[in-house]
Amino acid sequence: MVATEVDTGVALFRCSEGLGQVADQPGEYMPRAGSGAVRTQISDTPREKIQSTSHGSRRESAKASDTSRSSRKAHPETLKDLLSRPDEENYHDVWDLYCRLDESQKQDLRALVVIYLSASHSSVEMGRAISILRQIPVELWDEKLQAAGVLLYLNAGDRTAAIDVFNTGLRTKSSGAGFKSILEYAIINKEWPIALKVWLDYNSYFTRSNMATSSIYADLPLLKLVPDLAKLYFSFEHYLAVEAADPVKAIHLYEDTRQGLRALRRWLAQQVLRQPCSPREAKTILQIWNDETLYRSYLLRMLRRWNDGLETRASLAMLPEIYRQYRTMYHAKPPRLLLRKMFNFYYPADAAGLAQIYSDWHQAWGDLDQWGYEKFLQFYSTTGDVPAVKDLWARYTNLFPEAPKTPQAFRGSMNVYAQLGDVAGAERELRIMTDQYGVKPDIDTWNMLLKCYSKTNDHASVLQCFEEIKRVHQPDSFTYAQVMAMAAKKGDLATTLDFYNQSQKAGVQISREMAMALILVYCHNDRFVDAEKICAEFAERNLSSTAVWNQLIYFNGLRGKLNKCYSILQSMTKYGLEWDHQTHQYLLQALVQVNQVQQAYRLLRNACDNSLFPLGPEHFAVVMTGAVRTGQLDLAETILSHMRSAGFTVPLSAHVSLVEAAFRRAPSAQNTRALAKDLVGHLYSMLQPTKTAVPSGCPDVPSWGTLTGPVELKKQTNEIGRAIVLLVELRDFVAVERLVTAYLDVFPDLKKQNYFPPNIASALMLGYLKEGRRDQVHNMWRHTLDAALASGRTPEGAIYPALQYDLARPLNVVAKAYREVNDGPGLLNTVEQLTSAGFKLTRTNWNLCIRYLAEMGLWERAMDWCEDYLMSRWRGWMPATKSLQERRDMKNTRVLAASKATVFSLQKEWLKLRKLAAWSGSISSKLKEIERRHPMLHHAFITTDYEHLPATWVLPRKQSMTKAIKEMLSPLSHDELKAMRKALEKQLRLEKQKTRKVVRSPFHVVVGRSKTQGEVLTKAFKTGDLKTLDAVLKEELAANRGESSTSAQVPR
Repeated sequence: MVATEVDTGVALFRCSEGLGQVADQPGEYMPRAGSGAVRTQISDTPREKIQSTSHGSRRESAKASDTSRSSRKAHPETLKDLLSRPDEENYHDVWDLYCRLDESQKQDLRALVVIYLSASHSSVEMGRAISILRQIPVELWDEKLQAAGVLLYLNAGDRTAAIDVFNTGLRTKSSGAGFKSILEYAIINKEWPIALKVWLDYNSYFTRSNMATSSIYADLPLLKLVPDLAKLYFSFEHYLAVEAADPVKAIHLYEDTRQGLRALRRWLAQQVLRQPCSPREAKTILQIWNDETLYRSYLLRMLRRWNDGLETRASLAMLPEIYRQYRTMYHAKPPRLLLRKMFNFYYPADAAGLAQIYSDWHQAWGDLDQWGYEKFLQFYSTTGDVPAVKDLWARYTNLFPEAPKTPQAFRGSMNVYAQLGDVAGAERELRIMTDQYGVKPDIDTWNMLLKCYSKTNDHASVLQCFEEIKRVHQPDSFTYAQVMAMAAKKGDLATTLDFYNQSQKAGVQISREMAMALILVYCHNDRFVDAEKICAEFAERNLSSTAVWNQLIYFNGLRGKLNKCYSILQSMTKYGLEWDHQTHQYLLQALVQVNQVQQAYRLLRNACDNSLFPLGPEHFAVVMTGAVRTGQLDLAETILSHMRSAGFTVPLSAHVSLVEAAFRRAPSAQNTRALAKDLVGHLYSMLQPTKTAVPSGCPDVPSWGTLTGPVELKKQTNEIGRAIVLLVELRDFVAVERLVTAYLDVFPDLKKQNYFPPNIASALMLGYLKEGRRDQVHNMWRHTLDAALASGRTPEGAIYPALQYDLARPLNVVAKAYREVNDGPGLLNTVEQLTSAGFKLTRTNWNLCIRYLAEMGLWERAMDWCEDYLMSRWRGWMPATKSLQERRDMKNTRVLAASKATVFSLQKEWLKLRKLAAWSGSISSKLKEIERRHPMLHHAFITTDYEHLPATWVLPRKQSMTKAIKEMLSPLSHDELKAMRKALEKQLRLEKQKTRKVVRSPFHVVVGRSKTQGEVLTKAFKTGDLKTLDAVLKEELAANRGESSTSAQVPR
């Protein structure tokens, strides 16, 4: 049994005369094994026997007293042993041992016991410690005891006593012990008057003592564990500015108090920045102090945390803004360590930020170091900026002459040609490396050459280079990633998997680039479930990356699978992958794709206001495009205003959206013309052949600014097709020709091949069509088709999955060209040529071509296409409300479905044939055959809302109306009879209400032929004829039902 303590009354704190009342349990303290003393029972005597022996002789009592006194001699040593181990927190044992001491022994250990017990937050231990503290004269207190006394009173809630202890020590012994505890207490509890007074007293006293500043603040608390310290700091600043405005004025009257207050504010700001606080809070604090040391320390601390995985790019979205403020300070000289860390933070997405780093490096240090040269060579080579890379490489090799003796020095110069697909340039650089410098290419050099070949889509050269690498080196993961990527971007699943299997047989470690190729090829083949499974498996093996998962979001977003995008985001969080700027861009695209533009705008505003993720102009442009597409033109202008307020340069896509919004609002307005002119100027300035402002060694070198490399320029001008379409609609053909010429000057390969990308080709074809130059339309179509066949055809003669929809936009334009000249056979042959080659058409393509063919007389072939490709998703003329996911799916134009206009256009031709069937038996047979071959279309025809269609049922002209009606009804099915019955009931009701002229009748009778056109002329049934039809139709339906019931009873 472990002895227990009696915690009642004053006896709890008294242990001199009444010692036996507090510690009357029989027992002895023995040192614990590794954790202090334990109380052990020295007797197993039952309780009854103990009570009986308590009435023993005085001699036994005296002996027990002697034994007790002798056992106390060991207590001071045992107590000192416990006091030497404060981390074990044996507060109860210490108190119990202390109570067993003689008065003379207690005096030596009182201070130590108080200090030990002061660490406890138990009210019992605090009370015991205070009771001992009051027995010690103040003149005997040392600094440790004073600090313990302050802490005890604060924990007990007696702040007045704590301050008195501190002031007494400061006044009588020049001791600031306890200052840390009082200050921390005051800050946490927002007791700003106490914090201010104690700080100023402490500061003034030691300042008068001529003590060094470092010594004065040596005992300051570290507030790292205080939650929301930034809020406390702002609360203190508010207190000084508002509540304590008058006292602060008095403080500023004296130098020592003024400096003391400034020291308090700065110290608290430093504590907040070290905790650390968020960049948004830090930005405000740093602006208050405008101190480059604070800026530099905070930037380095946050970048170190990001490098250690404690922060994400999203959480540090405002860090670049803090760096921009720091770099503009007069005395700022960023250390190389900070410049390196900022480079890594910006790379590769923030080109403007990297340009700032380059400029700052030169201004601060005159020139780059070796690390800087290698990194900037790497970056500018990825943009395809050959002049910049050449200049950097020349200066690099001049400054570090030993560098060209290693293959690493040539990676930037090789990579710039690889990015451009410039085989001649890459091979020339390889010869310079081997012949001029005598450097043997390593595997990385060969991989750059392989990358160059893959950019040109030269499959034979890629395989040849791959075999050469296998001969001279062992292919690594990057080698296999390159050949896999070449196949994956076309959607060539078999080839991609073949290279992947080869890599695994060779024992090559899977890289993130290889994972990217696998995910890309599965997405191009619409195998999203498999792609997600691969992503999850690689993530569990730490082989995935944010960029890989971003592809899943991108492709699912294009298909309208918004819920799946949300699920992928959750999976990324589960696997510890941070969301980057591209993740949010693709999420915004997914929202816009399903017309949730307002939700996308709210996300964008939230990111602007709260720095949720690193924002870029591409995020604003995505939402602007969606706003214009959905007709929210005012919202587009609002987003543009936000973009400019955030300090971003307006990209081309946003310019195009702005002009499109103006065009939709007022096509011929002067403002629309002015905006279009600005668009042309902006685009022309981008496309003009610019000479790269290569950096020099001088400190005041201007930033490289916007990248002008062909690779980067192609990304920036990917919306040039939309821009040309707008200019065509505005009939500004001169501007179109000017832009196209500039575009060909920047990308001369297109000029040599006489080929434009499909989006640009379709825009130019539309311009030719508007001008009436149909020959040019067909000529450009042939070139575009030939180029698409050359690049997209597989060895088996099919089209790679990723390229199957490349001709969708140009086809719409050439279809309109055929329609203008009424060339049905030409459109028919074009569509069949595409489908037979393996290209696929979108929903828009099929509906447009089918309508055009029907209008040009080839409606039977059009019905074949509509029945085969579009009618499977037909849900009737008045379908039930679609589910949310079905509506989202229909935002994807690759989901095929017939439009009502398409079915109406075919129904119109079917109705014409039905008219003629009344005159000819062969035509009637043909009609039945057409209806048999197109059951879904036929069902759509007979279930339409007939009040919008004239002459749905036409009778031949005969002497007997009843006989004509019976002949018309005889070939009809039961469903058609029911549909006719429904329409007839409605028409009779309308006749009764005398509203026949309001709604056209679906029941007509032939009255003759047109003398000029030869068309069949009809007129609507009269009321009597409708009643006759009603009677005959009832008999026919009754007979039809009787036959159905009889056939149902016949045993099988």
